[in-house]
Amino acid sequence: MVKRNLKLLFQRESTMSATHFVFNSSEVRFIEQDYAKNHQGHCFDLMTKAGVGVYNQLLKKCATPKLVWIFVGKGNNGGDGYIVAQCLLNSKIAHRVFAIGMPHPGTEAFKAYEAYRSLGGKVEIALPTESKIKPTVVVDALLGTGISSAPRSPVDEWILFINRLNVFTISIDVPSGVNADTGAVEGDCVQANLTVATLALKPGLLTSEAVDYVGEVVLEDLGVDLQSYYGMLQNEIENAAPFPILSQTFEDIEDDLPVRLSSANKGDSGKVLIIGGDRGFGGASMLCAMGAMRAGAGLVKVATDPSNVQALNSLMPEVMTVDFYDNQMLSKALAWADVVAIGPGLGTSTRARELVLLVENLDKPLIFDADALNILALDGGFCRHRILTPHPGEAARLLSCTVSEINQDRLQACARLAEKYGGVVLLKGAGSIVCDGRTLTIIKEGSPSMATGGMGDLLTGITSALLAQGLSLQTAMVSAACLHGRAGFLAGQNGVIGTIATDLLPFVKTLVNGRMRLKPR
Repeated sequence: MVKRNLKLLFQRESTMSATHFVFNSSEVRFIEQDYAKNHQGHCFDLMTKAGVGVYNQLLKKCATPKLVWIFVGKGNNGGDGYIVAQCLLNSKIAHRVFAIGMPHPGTEAFKAYEAYRSLGGKVEIALPTESKIKPTVVVDALLGTGISSAPRSPVDEWILFINRLNVFTISIDVPSGVNADTGAVEGDCVQANLTVATLALKPGLLTSEAVDYVGEVVLEDLGVDLQSYYGMLQNEIENAAPFPILSQTFEDIEDDLPVRLSSANKGDSGKVLIIGGDRGFGGASMLCAMGAMRAGAGLVKVATDPSNVQALNSLMPEVMTVDFYDNQMLSKALAWADVVAIGPGLGTSTRARELVLLVENLDKPLIFDADALNILALDGGFCRHRILTPHPGEAARLLSCTVSEINQDRLQACARLAEKYGGVVLLKGAGSIVCDGRTLTIIKEGSPSMATGGMGDLLTGITSALLAQGLSLQTAMVSAACLHGRAGFLAGQNGVIGTIATDLLPFVKTLVNGRMRLKPR
């Protein structure tokens, strides 16, 4: 009797039931304009909902604020701020409003300003000079989603003033100074404790330098059905994101993780070959193997420099080894494997380049990491069944540009990598991004505890294990990134400084077993 292919039972694809949609500033303007067409030509009710939502979030964080200071600009972001002020006035909560300029008559922001003034609200047009009484909470409503460069005078002076207050600060939509589309921070920027995104999440809140300024991010969707806009905007507006954008956390991918039958054996759980570990760099391939084993791979083999074999066998007797100079044994290992991951500690020697070329021609799921990416940058090559996992430096080499250019627009950079090299790309960093050529996914997991060597090697191992257990390239990469990031967060809870890659391993095992992972017949 022929044994059934149990891998088919492992495969699960995302149903997008837990999807968080993300829209850039041009897309948000399109949604607002489309909304206005069906609501008497305006979005003032959305502005009202946004201000009320921020007010409610304020009270969640500080139920009895003694004094709230609101700093407003001239645009719609300032209009939201006036609605917040109106809510405070109606609730008899002490507050002051400081306006950097008056909204233009006829705008929705001006309507909000007039409504606040009609209730007796006062607006001050200069920064306060006295320092005897500090506010309990500050609301930043200076700049919205429209900025694309450093804030100019006098806005920059107001931003610095807010930061010097050093009190709990809530930013409406984005902290003033953050590019809502890219996350770049090119000048002075409000240091928020809480950012209340209104209508939709913006990509700049979730990646790049912005993650140091946004604090906690919460969404007030204002009751708009965002799913109806997902995927259609690329045909409607010129400045749409290169692909539809999602954001995901570990909870979103938990149902996509592999499950097993009670009768499963090691051969059913996937075979991973890791190629890496030049002389003196064996630790990278070992960490990769550990990640693969703890994420559920049934069998793991490491092709490495023979100088690493004794240490690897002592550290992980469960892992098999191959001399990567032995072409005959290596050929057998390549044929044996379900998934091949190459690059950790590989180096860029002539032999390393030969190995990358050999692997690139395989017709099975591949992962290129670390030095394999540096070799790919030299030799090129397009492949649809491959995952690339560059950090910004490696991404810059792959795209022949600077690291600064990568970080200025990480979403665009990730999309360009997928277009040039094919397959699925993970651009590492704060707010890691995955692109499969059809969708961009921002990973909302991670911790500064992960800013240490070996974390990327571990991620490559985790990804290879999920691939070997039957997940598709895209699902495996998104799932591995969420799993890895959550494990890093958990490992760093008792101190972000001093956490090392192996500290994540117990959490990786716990997380892949987080729900009942056995599948009944």
